[in-house]
Amino acid sequence: MQAEILNIGAPQPSFPPLGSSLKVLLVWPRFTPSFWGFEGVLAMLHEDSVSPPLGLITVAALCPPTWTLRLLDHAFEEIRDEDYLWADLVMVSAMHAQRADTVAILARARQLGIRTFIGGPWASSEPERLRTMADHLLVGEAEEAFAAIAADLEAGTARALYRADEKPDVSRSPTPRFDLLRLNKYTTMSVQFSRGCPFQCEFCDIITIYGRKPRTKSPAQLISELEALRALGWRKSVFIVDDNFIGNAKSALQMVQALAAWGRGRAQPFAFYTEASVNLAALPELLAAMVDANFLGVFLGIETPSAEALKGTKKFQNLRGDLIDQVRIIQQGGLWVVAGFIVGFDSDDETIFDRQFAFIEQGAIAWAMTGMLQAPPTTPLFERMRRERRLNDTIELTSNFSTPNFRTVMPLPVLLRGFSNLLSRVYEPESYFDRCLRSLQVWHTRPHQSPPAVGPLDSLHAILQAIWTQGIRSGYRIAWWRFLWQLCRNFRHNPTKMFYGSQMLLAANHFVLYSRHVIRELERDLKRIETGEQSSVPASARLTSTR
Repeated sequence: MQAEILNIGAPQPSFPPLGSSLKVLLVWPRFTPSFWGFEGVLAMLHEDSVSPPLGLITVAALCPPTWTLRLLDHAFEEIRDEDYLWADLVMVSAMHAQRADTVAILARARQLGIRTFIGGPWASSEPERLRTMADHLLVGEAEEAFAAIAADLEAGTARALYRADEKPDVSRSPTPRFDLLRLNKYTTMSVQFSRGCPFQCEFCDIITIYGRKPRTKSPAQLISELEALRALGWRKSVFIVDDNFIGNAKSALQMVQALAAWGRGRAQPFAFYTEASVNLAALPELLAAMVDANFLGVFLGIETPSAEALKGTKKFQNLRGDLIDQVRIIQQGGLWVVAGFIVGFDSDDETIFDRQFAFIEQGAIAWAMTGMLQAPPTTPLFERMRRERRLNDTIELTSNFSTPNFRTVMPLPVLLRGFSNLLSRVYEPESYFDRCLRSLQVWHTRPHQSPPAVGPLDSLHAILQAIWTQGIRSGYRIAWWRFLWQLCRNFRHNPTKMFYGSQMLLAANHFVLYSRHVIRELERDLKRIETGEQSSVPASARLTSTR
């Protein structure tokens, strides 16, 4: 299949042919600080970013072999004018949370007269906003469209807008160009097994961008990617980035069974973690196979303990049983659980904040991504808010900590204050470390599970940094030392739990500080609302780094 080429009415740009030997600068923009950014942790490590730009290095593998490619990750590399001027074409991929830096990168390339091409989730969900910023734009997935696009670029016939409406067969996706990465800069490496999710959550743009029919790679294909990483010397953790790894449970079972056999024959080179729906608890064979393949953790989209809210947002898969029981089955089955939570559903009242906190505590979920409901473009929620004339076009989504981009049923001051208090309670140091300890106690690891390899020098550096930053200088140092003592006393003979416990110790420097930063911004929003001050961009949507 070739990309469908849209002529949107405006004249197409006239550019000279780039030829078959063009030089391409692949740029991954910076993210705004977030729950997933772990900025406070990275400040104590040798690494500078949590994970690499998997989409960009996949596109790099689609480029003709005659092209010369360079990759710049703006998380830790500055982009100099000489870098732009070296290139015939700047290619950018971006998510919504990278918007500000993306705009700046595209603008600078244009100022220097360098052609630009953008794709990725933001381009796919809001192409109209980006049409004037980039010379070329791709809506959709690149695998089956890029050969035609590359030929157009070389010949000088490239269009302003390409749309690949068909979902590509990911079993034909090439091995990403891991060799372009500065591997030592990342704490974890990313691979992808599937795209799409069978469910219909109203607020989720995964189903509108990637579809509701999960498409999967073959076991041999994914193992080939892992072999490529192993050949490059990677030995740390691997994140399988699927938005729902078990969307196609049958294929996922085949995958992890093959992965387990592969790992056993190679001294288990990697520890894995991924994202899944909570119905994993009802799939004991798959859960056991994941643990057998050395999966250690899983992120679950729990969202809310409110059955009414789950029904309203069509997250029916979370209504098939008691959520706490399902979380405990997964924890006792061998996976450490991280989870996402949302407040601000139409059915929520002022009791939701206490109910969310009680669930997080009862579930012993140490890392609870607690945010406010947002309506991303392309989602059914966005369309419903538009129909109900509740959208607020003046608010730019940056994260789930931003003020909602629609008029909420709960009065906004009540929502912001309740969310602020919830975040404060969840990441109050004593509460956080107590939950961390209980998360290790309820997690039943298996003897064959093993943590990722970390070099002794890296470990020593992290330990010394943590002792100085957290154990001596921080305001939560007493709780930090108490947890360290409990960790060593209770789990010193379990390397996997010791590794995860050390990650929880380090993560306090992110979650405690970042939550306080969000709370300060929320308080500024509340003050402006209460004084009647108008602002097109609330403070909580302008979060800056705490580093």
